[in-house]
Amino acid sequence: MVAVATRMAIASPGRLDSSARAQETTECTTCSDSNSSLQPGDKAFQVSSSGLRILDVKEGRGPQPKQGQTVVLDWSGFTAGYQAKRIDNTSGTDNQFVFKLGSDPREAIPAFEEAVAGMRVGGVRRIEIPGELEERLAYPVDKEIRYSAGPKPFTLGGRRALDFVLDNKTLKPFNKTLLFDIRLNNIRQ
Repeated sequence: MVAVATRMAIASPGRLDSSARAQETTECTTCSDSNSSLQPGDKAFQVSSSGLRILDVKEGRGPQPKQGQTVVLDWSGFTAGYQAKRIDNTSGTDNQFVFKLGSDPREAIPAFEEAVAGMRVGGVRRIEIPGELEERLAYPVDKEIRYSAGPKPFTLGGRRALDFVLDNKTLKPFNKTLLFDIRLNNIRQ
């Protein structure tokens, strides 16, 4: 069981305004920690209030996207904890991932929304989704709606690798950790 402490300020019943959203904090006290194996000189993941781990591999120099704008990005995903299987990758293909930040219904998994919202065009960001938080930050367990928000694996092998990790009840949470590299290429107006 995941120990999660949450504090939320509600502006009005059932709604969270931007100032209240900024006050929301979530701390996963039992999540696996990839920073525990760092070597001297390695950059550490920063942990966001949602529990998402973020590492800026390359700082972008372009504009930062705003809610409601459409972003264009390349991504590469891996099942970090279980055999490091590649989920998929858009580099070198014509299949860039395009979504509108803050859209309803959601076009991207929550981890991508959060990661991209803080990037600048040209930047590369690595995110790690702890297995303990996969349902909240990544893909739903319910297969009927699992791929309703992207990124979606294009290949059968990618879907099988991701489905195996998400559906396997015998894996420990640290073996369900997902790792994504995201490159923000453009913002469409």
